[in-house]
Amino acid sequence: MQLQSSVAQFADAGIGVVVLTYDSPELQQAFIDRFDITFALLSDIDAASVVSLGLLNEEYAPGDSQYGIPHPGVLVLDVEQTVVGKMFLEGYDKRVVAAGVLAFAAEALDAAN
Repeated sequence: MQLQSSVAQFADAGIGVVVLTYDSPELQQAFIDRFDITFALLSDIDAASVVSLGLLNEEYAPGDSQYGIPHPGVLVLDVEQTVVGKMFLEGYDKRVVAAGVLAFAAEALDAAN
């Protein structure tokens, strides 16, 4: 919800928001509807994207209900879709506030230009 409440600030900075989860599109849609989410949610139920990006949390094996969970974090891509910034955290008990993500993304994009 914190990210949704900050979407306008990201837009004002010229930064789009896309979230990748291992949830099914149906679960994502229920979340979108319940919380009026306006940013894009991408479903990676087979973990192909998470694996190819090197973000897969290896604590869970294929077949485990938690398989496909990435390490929590943020990728910043420029307009050419090149990764220009990565910020990842150990464990799920720590989170970066939206303002911190925005500052990190703006800095990474500025440094790439």
